[in-house]
Amino acid sequence: MKKKLNYILIYFCFITCLVHSQNNKNAIDTIANNFQKLANNQSFDNIYLQTSKDIYETEEDLWFKAYILDAQLLIPSQKSKTLYVQLINNETKQAVWEEKYEIENGFVNGHIYIQDSLKSGQYVLTGYSEHSYFKNQKAFYALKKVNIVKKIKEKTKASSIKNDTISQFSLCPEGGYLVSDIENKLAFKAVNKEGLPVEFSGTIYENNLPLFNIKSVHAGMGSLKFTPKKANSYYIKLHESDKKHQLPEIKTTGKTLSLIASTNDFLTFKIAQSKNQKPETIYLRLQTRGVIYSVASARLKEEVIIKMPLEDVPQGIAEATLFNSNLKPIAERLVYVKPDQKLNIKTVLDKSEYKTRERVTLTIITTNKDKEPVRAHLGLSVYDKIYHNTFEPKNILTHYQLSTQLKGNIYNPTYYFNEANKNRHKALNLLLLTQGWRRYVWNEDSLKENNELRKTILSDSIIGKVRLEKNKKKSEIQLPLYVTLFDPESAKEQGTIMADSMGFFTINYKHLKTAETGYFYLRPLAPKKHKYVIDITDTPFNTINRNNEAMSTNYPFPKLIEEPFKDVRPPLIIADNVTKLNEVVVSAKKNRPPRDKFLSSLVSSLPSPDYVCGYGLLNCVNCITNNQRFKITKPIDGQTYIAEDRVSEIIYRKNDRIKYTNEQLIKKFNLKILKGYYGEREFYQTVYNNETINDPFPDYRNTLFWKPDIITNAKGVARIEFYCSDIHTIFTGAIEGVGGTGILGFEDFNFKVYKKEND
Repeated sequence: MKKKLNYILIYFCFITCLVHSQNNKNAIDTIANNFQKLANNQSFDNIYLQTSKDIYETEEDLWFKAYILDAQLLIPSQKSKTLYVQLINNETKQAVWEEKYEIENGFVNGHIYIQDSLKSGQYVLTGYSEHSYFKNQKAFYALKKVNIVKKIKEKTKASSIKNDTISQFSLCPEGGYLVSDIENKLAFKAVNKEGLPVEFSGTIYENNLPLFNIKSVHAGMGSLKFTPKKANSYYIKLHESDKKHQLPEIKTTGKTLSLIASTNDFLTFKIAQSKNQKPETIYLRLQTRGVIYSVASARLKEEVIIKMPLEDVPQGIAEATLFNSNLKPIAERLVYVKPDQKLNIKTVLDKSEYKTRERVTLTIITTNKDKEPVRAHLGLSVYDKIYHNTFEPKNILTHYQLSTQLKGNIYNPTYYFNEANKNRHKALNLLLLTQGWRRYVWNEDSLKENNELRKTILSDSIIGKVRLEKNKKKSEIQLPLYVTLFDPESAKEQGTIMADSMGFFTINYKHLKTAETGYFYLRPLAPKKHKYVIDITDTPFNTINRNNEAMSTNYPFPKLIEEPFKDVRPPLIIADNVTKLNEVVVSAKKNRPPRDKFLSSLVSSLPSPDYVCGYGLLNCVNCITNNQRFKITKPIDGQTYIAEDRVSEIIYRKNDRIKYTNEQLIKKFNLKILKGYYGEREFYQTVYNNETINDPFPDYRNTLFWKPDIITNAKGVARIEFYCSDIHTIFTGAIEGVGGTGILGFEDFNFKVYKKEND
């Protein structure tokens, strides 16, 4: 995958003869090089989020895996080190959770605790990295919608939606335009005001006389072939309305680009031009995700057939662009190549049904299209099927191969990768015809726009500044300035960072990683003549929130339901001798927050009992840190002293030793607290043996297994074991992942758990 495939020169001649000349080669070089210059700067991260379930109850754990892949090659990216994650209430648009997670070799294993205070509704899990999120970005793709409910019985049932009124009817000629007296392919699409498809039928008229009957064949899309004439007038009248839809302008002369065959080995195109046009050399370029794979050249008189090889072309959307002899692009066509070249994931259970608390053994086998073993990085979740959203329109294949490649929201993209749908390839071809090449994110216009507007606004590092607490003359600032880092679980310093001449310093991802507790302390290490403080200039989440206000989200439309949907499951049966509590409240007498080892060590450094420094301040920490113990005296009961802030006064009472909160200690010792990476959490797995299997304590786990880092071996095999709970119902397994060469795959499986006889 690391080898660079720039272009392959392909020369085919059928009706016309092949031209061999230095000028021809120079033209091909120009076509390839001009495009490659645009695409060279387009290497960025493409993020996909996989969650352990689709529906969660409050007080549960939301487990997720983030795939950070190279946008062009679809292999794990090494560019970014930090993933910024938010959980956003879809109604209020406010983040209810935001943390930083470490990216390790292109993946993140994450966890979020869903607090009981969250309201039921739809939430959006989002992920951002330095090389995936930019200023002036028009659409945001790295999100996953989940539903949160108080109890699963509140789960919203999907309701049926009737065929709606057509709001927009689009006509899309293959190649971009219609040409008179040449057979053209015309695709059409109907949607309602929300952008959802509407099925239709109608008639195309020529000079007010019926010519063809038309109808949609999939998701409000269809197509026909016909030969228009410039002298005639054409329109389409749909049976659902009286409105006339005029056909696009018909050119008197021109060239057409038509796909006539698509296999795993070749794309075959027919290029035709009007009879009165002079013969000329034309060029056909094939590129996928900004990488050129071939450029063909031929002499065109009336028609020419060109076959483009696909040996090295990866799965996904490819753009074929036709150039005239002046190297001007005159027609484009999107084609989906190698739809079956995916990561095949086979799951083999040792049984089809299990008893409650019984062990399950699962074998996972990953292969390519040739049934050869593939090493793959997979994420697997096994959970009660009632927590599954049957109409979730997104998976790893639809995300990377469709949603992030085309502008706009796609309707039910999972249809095109479901092998049960026999016409999925034809339907996918219709989708690309009606989307149009201008909606391909890798076309030349989009690449030019990205090069001009794209600007990085996030970083793996955080910028801070050391400054004087009070404004002083620049000449009074003493250099160099340093910042010391302290781990909360240790009384010793963990490192020192030097600030520049302006006082700025950088907290990089290595520092964020060392914060095992999730945070660490910073303290300025500066001359004692003046007091220095630390400012953190900005937080990444503030930047994200500001930028999100001007950005639209891209999420596919779910499948429309034509009939009422019934989600039936057996009730959760609880044993008679088990009392289920609605809630357990734990109270404590002390309200003082726990204190880490570092703050505790600071408290221990203070003299005991209380003291007064030489400046008359009660318990002044500066006297301790500056070794001025000789000025310390004992306070007198009932006497008034100046507080450390040098403003307020305190009446000292002998039996009322001053207690410091954590916040007061942080301020007192001139510390700054900063969050590091959110720590990894381990998914709890119950293991039953001959003794514990009869444990009377109930096991109501609805997520039996979550493992985001399964790696198959050289034979493409991994074996997993887990145990059923006391819930007897249908469980579903969802597995997704990426192979070492950038191929993607997903697989679902189900099994039944039934109640043991002695339960």
